[in-house]
Amino acid sequence: MEKPIGRIAVEGARWRAFKRGLQTVHLWLGLILGIPIIVIGLSGSALLVQREILSYSIPAATATGAQASLTRMIAAAQTGAPANATPRNIVLPPRAGAPATVQFDFGGRPPRSVVYVDPVSLAVLGTDAVVARGPILGFLIDTHAFLGMPSTTGLRIVGWMAVAMTFMALSGLVLWWPRKGSWLQAFWIKPGAKGLRFHVELHHVVGFWGSAVFLAMGISGIYLVFPETFRHGVEAVLPAGLGSGDAPLSHQPVAGALDADGAVAAALAVLPNTHALNVQLPPNLNLPFVVQLETTEFRPQVPPILVSLNARTSEITFVDDPRTYSLGDKVLNLQHAIHFGIGLGWLWKVLVFVSGLLPLALGITGLTIWLKRRVRRSPLPEALANPAAE
Repeated sequence: MEKPIGRIAVEGARWRAFKRGLQTVHLWLGLILGIPIIVIGLSGSALLVQREILSYSIPAATATGAQASLTRMIAAAQTGAPANATPRNIVLPPRAGAPATVQFDFGGRPPRSVVYVDPVSLAVLGTDAVVARGPILGFLIDTHAFLGMPSTTGLRIVGWMAVAMTFMALSGLVLWWPRKGSWLQAFWIKPGAKGLRFHVELHHVVGFWGSAVFLAMGISGIYLVFPETFRHGVEAVLPAGLGSGDAPLSHQPVAGALDADGAVAAALAVLPNTHALNVQLPPNLNLPFVVQLETTEFRPQVPPILVSLNARTSEITFVDDPRTYSLGDKVLNLQHAIHFGIGLGWLWKVLVFVSGLLPLALGITGLTIWLKRRVRRSPLPEALANPAAE
């Protein structure tokens, strides 16, 4: 049954009024919060670039051949560590040409130091002093997470900025939504567009193509600042629950005390389709080895799988496998990876970088649209409006 023409007209008028109101809120939120959101975005992109530069600043391992055992790598790193330092963690080479990274401390207390070792030749390649992070890191973190304010106040303000970003992304999609019959023209700037029309279409096109990643950054930012509130919201609509943590039934402990190589072998034996990332080394046999594994399946690779093993008996005492989590907890765990661009491949990493530039691009185009519309609406000077009066 078709709707009466009068009812269609009323509904159309209501929708247009709603969009006008939404556009006003969208505009003023952008004008008021544009600068802090731009600062958050640019500092986030800068942090990602610095992280990638630092990761490639680690000394290269050039020797070729079979890798030595983890035990031998740790022993080699000990020769380059401070006196009386205790090895606490070894990160396996993530790719060919990368070193093994061994972290040391003093009885569980700082200062901590890192030694890089060639996994084949066992040569000490350098220490953490080789990769200088510099004061710029602290400045960028302070800017991105706290907007340069005291941490408690700044973090909450940044969290509400994430809420505003999410609203801007959603309201922008509603305002962009094309009328029936004009979908094909809505994804690109129309040829010949100029002046105000060009800036409006540029704003719409940039906003549409960046909306997914922009929305993801806003939502994950809300989670990072308000994790408990976010968790309660997710658990209200999605099933929640972690895995049992029990060791797989196939596990058969090996007699005798454990070392790093044995811990990795035991973990890999019971958790197929994984590879080892690092091993947390116990300072004594009363504490466990903790092996971090990464799935080789086509799925998010974070958070890692954790396997805890008794150092005396080699028994697996606990397994934390995110692959067994409920859907709700998988969604929650994914937020960290989404926001920091880790474990989701290089393409997502590039999109995260671009997302930090989007507020600047949208801010410039949005401000230009507002200024041009104000010029069009402002009355002309009398001499220009009525030149015959001169």
